[in-house]
Amino acid sequence: MICNVCGQEYGLAHSCAGVAPSMTQEEAAPFPDDFAPLYYLRLAFNIARWDDVSIRRASRDRNATFYSIFLWAVAALGVLLVTAVPQTLQILSSRHVPGPAMIIGVVVGIIVGLMIMGILTFIQLGLCHLIAKWFFDGRGTLLGVMRPLLLGWFVNVLILLPVVGMLAAAIAWTAVLMLVFEEVDGIGRLQAFLISAGINLCFLVLQYAMHSPH
Repeated sequence: MICNVCGQEYGLAHSCAGVAPSMTQEEAAPFPDDFAPLYYLRLAFNIARWDDVSIRRASRDRNATFYSIFLWAVAALGVLLVTAVPQTLQILSSRHVPGPAMIIGVVVGIIVGLMIMGILTFIQLGLCHLIAKWFFDGRGTLLGVMRPLLLGWFVNVLILLPVVGMLAAAIAWTAVLMLVFEEVDGIGRLQAFLISAGINLCFLVLQYAMHSPH
């Protein structure tokens, strides 16, 4: 566990030394205890704007886990609805699938698509974190990097833009990855960029290969 005040990791017991010297008053402010979707939505937009304080706060906030997963699911669902569903409907229509079966097929396809996207996202973020830990002495935790990254994942909806969507999403997502690993894992900016860009490039190649007609 991580203390919400001083940021120190601890087990069953913890003697809090107070606010860490490097923390600003904004960063050390208490986290919301009740239902606060607007707070976490604003936090997600701040992470997308490369706000380091928001990244560090999200990494230490246990409540951010649920909101980050939910916001990721909403963003991923939006991408699937625009990209995969029309193709699925076209395929089912060409095979003269009746209406009820078509609806079931689309729903099942969305569920499977979300599961695949979730697995790929977890692998991508986990690989980046492991590389930071093994090769660059990263000090963060997997949950610590997952929270801000899932909150900021919605920048990938830029992929829906015509012509430049893929490039815009890759640039925005690489920037978010780089800053989160720099702030949470405590590695250098160049190291964080190389990890983020390298893993992103590998996944882009994988996506192109999966969509290739060959």
